[in-house]
Amino acid sequence: MVKLIIRDDDCNFFTRPEDLEYVYRSISDFPVTFAVVPEVTDVYGGCPDTINNTTPRPVGENKKLVTYLKQKLEEGKCDITLHGVYHGYKFDKDGKKIPEMIWRNNEPDLCENLGRCKKYLEETFDYPINCFVAPSNRILKEGVRAVYSNGMNYSGIIASSFNREFSLKSFVNYIKRWSIRLFLGFPYPGVMNYGTHLEMNATNRTSYDFLKKLFHYCDKHDMSLAINVHYWHIRDNEEHYKGFFDFIDYALAHGAVPTRMSDCFK
Repeated sequence: MVKLIIRDDDCNFFTRPEDLEYVYRSISDFPVTFAVVPEVTDVYGGCPDTINNTTPRPVGENKKLVTYLKQKLEEGKCDITLHGVYHGYKFDKDGKKIPEMIWRNNEPDLCENLGRCKKYLEETFDYPINCFVAPSNRILKEGVRAVYSNGMNYSGIIASSFNREFSLKSFVNYIKRWSIRLFLGFPYPGVMNYGTHLEMNATNRTSYDFLKKLFHYCDKHDMSLAINVHYWHIRDNEEHYKGFFDFIDYALAHGAVPTRMSDCFK
């Protein structure tokens, strides 16, 4: 049995409930896990809804969105994780984007900042937040420490640079993660235990054949499978995601259980 998770990143102040309804209209009962930005600025090159916004906009000020998501939470039809602080990028001298959890890595108040954002989402949605998602899926050691110090798990995967604190558990996870990548060609699915917290990656590949192959691996090894998408990209590139929705239908027909990300960490 495969627990199947859809992790949808970038839900923020500018998100319209009608867009979420439209994007997931064919699987309206599937409990999507929304990675929510608490105080969004401009997600450069990403979410087009935030373009040219330079002032942090708290998601709680979008009352329509909050009401919509709270209703979904009450019905058990969605999940919420913390997705950065502003989701803001900085740029190096060559104009390359630096994701938020990279440039924030050495901030002395990083742990307090994530704790503040976690509390804000919990109060806004009256819902416990037990998972963090890094903008652009990139994070360093201090960021991971700030995540688990605030009682959260992490949706992501250890990088080739070994961006985790060294321990026996992290070393074993590193070997498992890269062995699967080397021999099978996909990132390690399922939950990894670091002792301090749990981690679960969400693949960002949405082709039918890739997901079907990954699904059967997870089914054989009794693992959960999470897929990372962005509602705004599905909305604006609907045909590109036909394989993704075809796969969801296939997986459900073959016994997959729609699951919230937070439930995989229990």
